[in-house]
Amino acid sequence: MSLISAVAGSIARLGGEVAITAGDSCQNARAIVEPLRYRNRIYIGGEMHPLGHASREKYLFIGTPDISLQQNRSVIESVGGKYIVKRCETYFVRDRAVYVWAILTPFGDSREDEYEPDF
Repeated sequence: MSLISAVAGSIARLGGEVAITAGDSCQNARAIVEPLRYRNRIYIGGEMHPLGHASREKYLFIGTPDISLQQNRSVIESVGGKYIVKRCETYFVRDRAVYVWAILTPFGDSREDEYEPDF
């Protein structure tokens, strides 16, 4: 079994149904969406606010490479909720796409920690 088919099989077996919309396009797929517990400052913009920690609710998305995602534009709906893509990349091995991953935040109005500081 190749790496690509093993990853696709794992996503099909362990993932759930998701609906991905970006503008007028809509795509249904299977993907893994789970809370992101490791706070890597490179990907999720971790920073301290003067009065303490801001809300850091982030999620990890892993899907097959045929899924098309756009940062700050793609919206993902799953059983767990509705999310917007904040960062996404496709993982390659020897010039072949293996999977796509993304960092998601809950979809909705701007959250307090997304505003620019006044100072």
